[in-house]
Amino acid sequence: MAGMLKYAVKKIFLGIPAILGVSIILFSIMHMIPGDPIVLIVGERVDPSRIEELREAWGLNKPIYIQYFYWLSHFIQGDFGTSIIHRQPVSDLIFSRLPFTIELTLTSLIIAYIIGIPIGVVAALKRGSWIDYLAMGFAIFFYSMPGFWLGLMLMLLFGLYLKWLPLSGYSGPESLILPALTLALPSIAMIARLIRSEMLEVLTEDYVRTAWAKGLPSRTVIFRHAFKNALIPVIVMFFLQLPWLIGGAVVIETVFAWPGMGRLLYKSIVRQDYPVVQAIILIIAILTVISNILGDIVSAILDPRIRLEEAG
Repeated sequence: MAGMLKYAVKKIFLGIPAILGVSIILFSIMHMIPGDPIVLIVGERVDPSRIEELREAWGLNKPIYIQYFYWLSHFIQGDFGTSIIHRQPVSDLIFSRLPFTIELTLTSLIIAYIIGIPIGVVAALKRGSWIDYLAMGFAIFFYSMPGFWLGLMLMLLFGLYLKWLPLSGYSGPESLILPALTLALPSIAMIARLIRSEMLEVLTEDYVRTAWAKGLPSRTVIFRHAFKNALIPVIVMFFLQLPWLIGGAVVIETVFAWPGMGRLLYKSIVRQDYPVVQAIILIIAILTVISNILGDIVSAILDPRIRLEEAG
């Protein structure tokens, strides 16, 4: 237990510099973008003296490193600044849309794991058969398909032609099906390929061969010995996929007019609403670091050899 706690604390401390590094890079990039945020807020026709007053009041006339520490300290306190376009706190904009993004990403992940794991296991057990080729062909097809194109095709089929589901927007639970499926299909392909390769590797291990030699039932060997160990990297991938899906939801939410954080990010980039862009990207970066840490910790819990290698 003490070893696991030490491993977790080490990973957390390694994650802090990563978050600080991302925040510095993000803040620097935002300051390199042409345009004056004060002018964007008040307009170009305002008296220059008034612009200077606002610049001083907001601390934008100070050195960039002082502006960074001022921004970071307020960000830690939950103050993400004020939206240039909406003229309201960025935190209110983000947290009003975050539940929709979480609902979309978690639903797509659940769909992906429920479908992807059985496909991968069956493909591994039927290696070289038509079932294996069909499953991997399905995986390669959907994994290589652009998300926006897949979303448009699903909209055309189920929304326009069959009229089974809403085309876009949020009008109830049925509105979630098409965007969640669009996000889930590439993940299904990725999970199926991963679980197949892991199962094939585990099935050649000595302990699995020993279980076969003992005459244990096939169900016991496959699910208690092989599948249990092959599942470790798939479980870890759950944590690694979550921030990736939140970032990838930008395109899907835009295609389906889904009222989530990804669509807010896209609209803010187009309209040069830099405080919103800065806050959302840093939140995604923080979620990515946290998810990687959780993935490492879960991996170490499931496979103690990992933390022993780290200690060595």
